[in-house]
Amino acid sequence: MTTEVAVVGLGKMGVALAERLLAAGHNVRVWNRSPGRADHLVSRGAIAVETLADAARADILISSVLDDTALASLHGTDGLLAGPHRPQVWIDCTTVSPSAAIAAASAAAASGVAFVSAPVSGNPDVVRSGSAIFALSGDDPDAVARCAEILQDVGRASYVVGTGAAAAMVKLCTNAVLGITMQALAEIAVLGERAGVDRGGLMAFINDSAIGSPFTRYKTNAVASLDLFPTFSPEGMRKDLRLAVDAGRALNVPAPLISAVEVEFSRLVASGLGSGLDFASLILQVARDAGVELHSSTMPVPA
Repeated sequence: MTTEVAVVGLGKMGVALAERLLAAGHNVRVWNRSPGRADHLVSRGAIAVETLADAARADILISSVLDDTALASLHGTDGLLAGPHRPQVWIDCTTVSPSAAIAAASAAAASGVAFVSAPVSGNPDVVRSGSAIFALSGDDPDAVARCAEILQDVGRASYVVGTGAAAAMVKLCTNAVLGITMQALAEIAVLGERAGVDRGGLMAFINDSAIGSPFTRYKTNAVASLDLFPTFSPEGMRKDLRLAVDAGRALNVPAPLISAVEVEFSRLVASGLGSGLDFASLILQVARDAGVELHSSTMPVPA
């Protein structure tokens, strides 16, 4: 069923979400704080609006912004809840802290708008392929169901994980596992390299073992061939790890492993080794620390 949807925040993820909605036949309004980001989407049938108030005229509003601060600005003064028109449901796909999601939900509820936290698992290319999944939570079951209905035109599955900000916590936990796994892959790849093991062969074996996963297979080219085209930045991973560490501190849950990996990504960002690259560039830092010079694998990487 065609629905009027507004997409707020046209970074790489917001653009991918809007593209999927347009392809499904929805009427899509788009807004971004910086001008020019909407041109590509307008050429595909989207309507660019100049203000958040204009975006809020849509029945469903989907936001995908940078962080907690950017999300807070959406429901602040002159935000999307300040005008005479408001969406029926506000779906936020940003990876944020649970407290930021709760603040947005409270502001929305005070304005008569149902809020659903719906962070996405998958980079923009995964979204474009229709393979992304979403974690959903909210206090209005009808709004959560409506969110799931809309997002079936975007990804392959949505999982209702609870009420309130539960989805925000699920996404932080998931990204913490990704960060930890990337640290482990980087360490064992450099260890194997030092011992004379080709990284392509190592990854092929791991991928076919009990610990192989879609993630290890997806990152095989990064580890073996140093294909570090950015799908998720080191800065983004550091942000999410910090949010996970903060959540653990607030809930009195020790998180020594997450904390240690956050330090490694902070070092990567500070060093500049990962600038403009994927978060898998962590392997460059591990190699530098070990005094190992990496070259592309000489073994063919299995598809």
